[in-house]
Amino acid sequence: MAIWALFRPYEQWYFPLTKIPVPCTPGIFPKRRNILAKSVAGTITDTLLTTEDIKEQAETLVTEANIYKAVDIFFNAILKEFRDTTKLHRLATDLAELSPALLQHLVVSIIKGLEEGKEGRVAVITEKLFDQVILSTRISLDQANEISNKLLETIATPERLRKITIALLSPQNISAIDESIQAHTSGPYRILAKIIGVKRVCYEWRNFLEKEPDEAHRVIGDLTRRFGIRDQLAIQIANFDLRSLPLQQISELKASTVKIVQTFLLDHKDDIVNAVKQIEEEAMGTVRSAIIRFNPESIPTEWLERAKRNTAAIAYAYLDRELGELLEKAIPALGMYTLIARKIDLFTPQQLEQLIKRICKQELKWLAILGGFIGGWLGLVQVAVNVAFP
Repeated sequence: MAIWALFRPYEQWYFPLTKIPVPCTPGIFPKRRNILAKSVAGTITDTLLTTEDIKEQAETLVTEANIYKAVDIFFNAILKEFRDTTKLHRLATDLAELSPALLQHLVVSIIKGLEEGKEGRVAVITEKLFDQVILSTRISLDQANEISNKLLETIATPERLRKITIALLSPQNISAIDESIQAHTSGPYRILAKIIGVKRVCYEWRNFLEKEPDEAHRVIGDLTRRFGIRDQLAIQIANFDLRSLPLQQISELKASTVKIVQTFLLDHKDDIVNAVKQIEEEAMGTVRSAIIRFNPESIPTEWLERAKRNTAAIAYAYLDRELGELLEKAIPALGMYTLIARKIDLFTPQQLEQLIKRICKQELKWLAILGGFIGGWLGLVQVAVNVAFP
């Protein structure tokens, strides 16, 4: 009855045929609904739902297990979206359009970082490639034969070998050869060298190479075949293993490889940037094709599980460190007081009455029982008094 009286009437009443309002209309709560909304909002935000309460509750929820569940749901939702062909094609198109700009920005930022001495990704990637690919790479005999053929056809040609030999057999070098033999040989070897005439032989060979190039080519080619240079070179290439080198040499070779890559990027930065601009269409097509061909079922389960756990660990470490500061900025921005006041102010008097009745239903029931008990007890006391003192 009390709640009913506080809400009735719902609307403003007027005296008949006038615009004079009837006193005490509408009810107290409908008339002061705006003030009531602000009071309730203030009570909730100041006592029931304080900033400290929200922060404390959030901190209890931010556990690695809960974050892993959220990451798991997120990953599964993304993989589910990839199974939708329409969405997959739309995503592929959007990412493909972004890929040229992203690729160009990545290349420019890497080169700029190298110029400033702040870029370490190139060295890290090059070292990993060296350790995992180059260092363990072995060349098969067929590949070695191909390499050997290319070397003999392009580098160690008869003409090149002829010119190199002529350059080596200069008068100074011939004299040096003869002097070295005289200084470091003895006995029959020195006598044999004098009999043969090393200097004369060298000069004759040089004259032959200079004056008879065609015959020299045939002689060099024939000797190359007879000596089996091609096969010997292929065997040496196939048997070569970087891992057999001393660790110091491997470390120096790795450092040299990193330096070569960095120097190449710096020396050809303009060419690289221009090349990236020229392959925009190819990049877009490659990205789009890769996304469309992507099959979520092809992802190894152990890899996916590891990615989820790593992502959850990173997110947990970040939130554990920054959660307090994030909440201090986020909670005021939510405007809880204004939100609650506006929601209550939008309630109709009927809705507000039903809400209060629902909240106080159990309490009002016991209030009525208690009132009946007290009234009955007082009635019995009054009867007893009347009987005792007629």
